[in-house]
Amino acid sequence: MKNVWFIFTICLSLFSINTFGMKDNQFKDTLIIAQRADVKTLDPQKSIDTISNKVINLMFESLLTLDENLTVVPQLATSWEQVDNLNTVFHLRKDVTFHNGEPLTSEDVVFSLNRARSSAQVGYNFTPIIDIKAIDKYTVQVTTDKPFGAILKYLSSVGGSIVSKKAVEESGNAFSQNPIGSGPYKFKEWIPGDKIVVEAFVNYHGEIPKNKTLIVRSIPEVTNRTIALETGEVDIAFDIGIMDRETVKESGDLELLEVEAPSTLYLGFDNTNPLFQNKKLREAIAYAIDNESLAEFVFRGAALSGDSPIPPVIDVYNPNVKKYAQNIPLAKELMKEAGFENGLNIELWTSAQSTWIDMCTIIQDQLKEIGILAEIKIFEWSTYVTVTSQPNKALYLLSWNVTSVDGDPALYPLFHSNEKGMSGNRSFYENKEIDSILLEARTTIDQDKRKSLYFKAQEIIQNELPHYTLVYPHYNLGARKAVKNLILQKNGYTDLAKTYVLK
Repeated sequence: MKNVWFIFTICLSLFSINTFGMKDNQFKDTLIIAQRADVKTLDPQKSIDTISNKVINLMFESLLTLDENLTVVPQLATSWEQVDNLNTVFHLRKDVTFHNGEPLTSEDVVFSLNRARSSAQVGYNFTPIIDIKAIDKYTVQVTTDKPFGAILKYLSSVGGSIVSKKAVEESGNAFSQNPIGSGPYKFKEWIPGDKIVVEAFVNYHGEIPKNKTLIVRSIPEVTNRTIALETGEVDIAFDIGIMDRETVKESGDLELLEVEAPSTLYLGFDNTNPLFQNKKLREAIAYAIDNESLAEFVFRGAALSGDSPIPPVIDVYNPNVKKYAQNIPLAKELMKEAGFENGLNIELWTSAQSTWIDMCTIIQDQLKEIGILAEIKIFEWSTYVTVTSQPNKALYLLSWNVTSVDGDPALYPLFHSNEKGMSGNRSFYENKEIDSILLEARTTIDQDKRKSLYFKAQEIIQNELPHYTLVYPHYNLGARKAVKNLILQKNGYTDLAKTYVLK
């Protein structure tokens, strides 16, 4: 009998190793990731860019999240019910601990969502919410002033992350340099311009990351990110350059993940700049540019030509809006009608990303054909985010990523007059009809009605051209084949808590 028990014990031990996970010594201690820029903040209620959000997602969680199919699923909430058109009740997990050792309760949720509502950066996502109250220690009720069709999507966003009330009150403005969340990784170190280091949180309520440390490096030069990937200096590199995609795909040690994305690249016309208040000039610029050539020659199959402010992967995309296929004779005629028969000198602003610079170089040549001489001015990313939020600026190239994949975040921040400046409306566009349509679409839960409203909004925006959509870039990343369980979602995010790298 003893021999039988001994054999059973040996078999159980082997089964545990092989079935429930490999031995710890088969995992690298550190998973290293490269991004194209440094983060601007680690505070989820102050972040408006995907570079920062990808890092914030490592440390913070929201009531809800989006799975790989972009379906809303529970995260810190175990379940929820819509009591009526204005009230939604959320039931919280009871086993969640923040990185500072404090247990998560409804008090933290109320504090966090009120903080989101009052945020200058993400508050527009939550303006329909008028009350958040704790029913008990693990139950929260969210009340809106009108039906809010996108409420669950926004509560799954980075801006809806739940922070530790105690940590925020103790840290004050320093919270973004010492973030405390409940996610699978906890903050260790941020060396600006170089790297951010996070560590696996051993008291995490879910699956604890297999790699003990995760380092996010800032490598702005696209070719250097690929070289770092090839040499094994990094395990994952986001935003592989167009010229490097084939290199990654053909490598025996690497793989490329690429998906169509809810992302746009557009030229912005600042409505506070008297020059761009001239609609005929805006139209002339649109007709001068060949979006197809941008998609083909700059992105080489990694983008679609743009023709609406909402990308096709969002289900309210309208394919039947006004198009601006390149038409040089018409563009020249519009230049005359705009009062610029003798040409025009302007600046064209861009971030220091190689793809964006390549786009601007092509646009510069195409604008020259209609008498517009554009001087390209290049900014580092964190500076660019700030300068493009200011009024009375030059023609500028910018992107918009709709990570919650809904019509409201695709249009409301960019075109509603309440959101001028940092929030998203950097063209300082104001149209009362658009304001009304976007507000109505936001405050209904009838999805068919919302779709018809967003269709109408796209028609107006594409006709008025507060900005001109150029292309819909794909998201991509490169990874070493030793990296396992890596999924790139269509919103550009990956669940890196479940990703690991083998030795």
